[in-house]
Amino acid sequence: MENEQQQMNIDLKSAEDVLCEKCENTSFVPSFLIKKLSALVSPTGHEMLVPIQLFRCSSCEHVNESFLE
Repeated sequence: MENEQQQMNIDLKSAEDVLCEKCENTSFVPSFLIKKLSALVSPTGHEMLVPIQLFRCSSCEHVNESFLE
């Protein structure tokens, strides 16, 4: 029972498209924001680079504000 996955049937026809805030394009590509974490706050005690995945517009490369929250 632990390994069972619950399947959900979702009708994407009723879902709202996300638009680029700048050009209103509907296609996005994955991109990464890289944060540098100081050794003082790093869980390893060493400076770390932390990748954060976000999406940028495939047309104008803009990143929506809501993707940065």
